[in-house]
Parts: sequence; structure tokens; C-alpha cells
Amino acid sequence: MMMASEGTAVTHRFPDRHPVASAAWVGLVGATIVGIVLVGMGRSLTDGLLLGPLGHWDESVNDWLVAQRAPPLNDIAHIGSLIATTQSIIVVAAACVAGFLVRRRFREAGLMVVALAVEASVFLVTTLVVARDRPTVPRLEPSPPTSSFPSGHTAAAIALYVSLALALTPLVHRRWVRVAIWALAIAIPAFVALSRVYAGMHHVTDVAGSLVLGVGALATAVVAVSWPRAEDHT
Repeated sequence: MMMASEGTAVTHRFPDRHPVASAAWVGLVGATIVGIVLVGMGRSLTDGLLLGPLGHWDESVNDWLVAQRAPPLNDIAHIGSLIATTQSIIVVAAACVAGFLVRRRFREAGLMVVALAVEASVFLVTTLVVARDRPTVPRLEPSPPTSSFPSGHTAAAIALYVSLALALTPLVHRRWVRVAIWALAIAIPAFVALSRVYAGMHHVTDVAGSLVLGVGALATAVVAVSWPRAEDHT
């Protein structure tokens, strides 16, 4: 009787819901929380913090990087932007997700999908609410119509490559391969972030916002694909 009661209580606590529906609900809640945090961060910057020393320092970094520009560095920075364009992110993500689905690794595929979906949705909402001008320096690339805060390229690179590293790590047994995967997962977003600031497309604080967005999207995705369901407790 006690075991039956405990089973009933567990089922009541964790309703029997399809894993896709569970992931969607967690993703929605996570995106809401991350969005509130990011919008709060952005509005704090634009409504006050950037009017003081932080704002002057933020602009001075872009000014200093302009003084360091040289044709070879400009070409490298262009590569950093290209690898994190919307098209590049979609192509790499689609290939990885398709590969996981073919191998029936549904949680790994779901991890990447949720991370990128949360990142993209929160990014779009934030740029509508937080209106921040781009750096007042010559820019090396055309400016998209979105706000400078946060850097969408950087946030997307974090969500994509770190979620891929999280998905691959349990499947890889050689330690040096794991180290290489994580080295790339960290290096690529860092390269993208530096390239975007160097090109005059974003401030350092925009990249900081992208870090918050990327990490929040990843945390949401991890919870979404591991959220307990009734069948996990039987």
C-alpha cells in the first residue's frame, strides 16, 4: 500500500507529459527568466550606468581597438563575424541536430534546439526593448537594424558551440578529444566576441550581455532535456 501511495504521489508530482511538451514548457519559462534578467541589465546600462565612468571606458575600448586596426587583422575579424552569422549558425546547427537525430540521440538534439531557440527569442525581444546605439567609431561591416545590446553573433556562438560540446562530451571517451572539443567551444565564441568589438559593431558591455544570454540559454536547455517525467520515476 505504501509503495502504491508513493507511486501515485510521484505521478502526481511529475505529470505524464510528452518530452517535447516538457522541454517546450521549460524553454518558455527559462526564456522568460533570462529575458527579464537581460532586459534589466540592458536598461540599467542605457538608463544610468553608461552615463558615468563605465560608459566612458566602454567607448575607450572601441577607440583603442580602432587605433590597432590593420588589413590582416581586419580580415581575421571578418572571419570571426562570418562564422556566427545567422546563416552560418543555422547551417551548423541543422547539420549537428540532423546527425544526432539519425543516431537517435534525441536529448542531444533537443539540447541544441532549445539552447538556440531561447537565445534567438530572448535576443529579438531584448533588442526591441533596449535601444542602445552602436559604438561611435568607423565600423568595418554594415550595421544591422537591431540594437547594439547584446551581441547576437556572440550569444548565438555560445549557445551553439557550448551546447554541442555538452552534447558530445558524454559520447567521447578519449580525454584529449574532450579537451579539444571544449577548447574549441570556448575559443570560437571568444573569437567572435573580440571580432565584433574590434570591428566596431559592439561595445564590451554588449558582449557581457551576450555571455549572460548564452549561459542562460544553455542552463535552460540542460534543464529542459533532463526535466523529470512520470516514466523516469517508475
